[in-house]
Amino acid sequence: MESNGSSLQTTERKTFTIHLISQVFNGIAIGILLLQDVILKKTLSGSNFEVMILSLLVSSAFVFSIYGSELVNRSRSRAKTILIIGITAKFFQIIIPLFNNPVYYIICLALSAYLDSLLLSIWNIVFKHNYTDTNRSKLYSYASSLQTVFVLIITTVSGYLLDINGDYYKILFPVAGVFGIFVYISLAKMINLSMDDYKGKNNSSKTYYSFKLIKDIAVLPLRNTARIFRENKPFLRFEAYFFLYGMAFMVLSPVIPVFLVDDLKLTYSPISLAKGLIFHTALIIFTPLMGRHHGTGNPTRFCGYVFSLLALFPLMLISSKYFSVNSFNIDAEIILYVSYFIFGLAMSGVTIAWSLSSIYYAPKNEVSNYQAVHITLTGVRGLFSPALGYAVMKIFEIEYSFYLSAFLFMLGGILMWRESKNFKKLSKKNVMT
Repeated sequence: MESNGSSLQTTERKTFTIHLISQVFNGIAIGILLLQDVILKKTLSGSNFEVMILSLLVSSAFVFSIYGSELVNRSRSRAKTILIIGITAKFFQIIIPLFNNPVYYIICLALSAYLDSLLLSIWNIVFKHNYTDTNRSKLYSYASSLQTVFVLIITTVSGYLLDINGDYYKILFPVAGVFGIFVYISLAKMINLSMDDYKGKNNSSKTYYSFKLIKDIAVLPLRNTARIFRENKPFLRFEAYFFLYGMAFMVLSPVIPVFLVDDLKLTYSPISLAKGLIFHTALIIFTPLMGRHHGTGNPTRFCGYVFSLLALFPLMLISSKYFSVNSFNIDAEIILYVSYFIFGLAMSGVTIAWSLSSIYYAPKNEVSNYQAVHITLTGVRGLFSPALGYAVMKIFEIEYSFYLSAFLFMLGGILMWRESKNFKKLSKKNVMT
């Protein structure tokens, strides 16, 4: 037992070092990609409909996460499969400068997002098996905070560069692609350190390319999802309430770029300042605190807090439109910055909950499957939520999309709170019996 404990501690230290390095690379890549919708709207003169299509495609990409878990875990070499998928994904970001066209731009980013989604659940194998239960949330929050520092810097700098020349995106996206490849090289190294009972390395070349394997990869994830929800009702309820948060988040995705560019008429600099410096400063400050509060127990109460807090974000953001009129002596940009600080505060909790909460519900050998289900549902809501936000904006007024988002955030928070109380009652009942 002591030997196993010592081995896990050694693995944890090595993993944490590589994890920190990977998050530096990831922060640089994400810092550039955060402005992709604004670039489409402002530099490429994309229509509101094209902004919605980009949001829908990028959001719905998560549907394919469930297939990535099967594909990687059944391969002869998980590390090699991760590198093949990861490099291909980032290739589409590297070739974005070839054509100055909104449709081409959308296709490249969508293909990159769909391939990226195949590897999202694989990170949870590392988090589950390479980190101890005691340190998992804490170490994850430290690595996440480091990533956030670089996102903050890169997004802010990118905004100022794009204000100088909008065509600088043709340099920035290949840079994001290259650093994204480094992220997957790091993930491949960490997966090789994993102490789970991976058996894929024993697969022969024949079975690796068999029709049965391809059929299993296509069909089994759907069966696994149905089985998981059938066997684990608390996880089903958790995902249903998390779904409401995700809808609220994605309803805004095609609306915010239009609001910032057309309604508030902002340049890249204040937008990047809000989405970069302000938002991520709040993430840096509060992520370690949220990591300690999330812990390893039932995550529903924690989610109830942060979802309810998120409801303030769309309400404050839309208010900037009205504070900018002459009867109020408050600059709309100040309201924008306050809104994104609150957004960053709440999302520091959501980021941890999104990445780690499924581990609470998952049996030891199914952690990547549970996270794949969690991520895939993100893609399912991405199939319609951006279109819903766009439709509300077109049929009514743009502010009604913000009101709908606030309602869904609050509803998700209330239901999570109710679930946490049910969990407490059940725990007390079990103790008494």
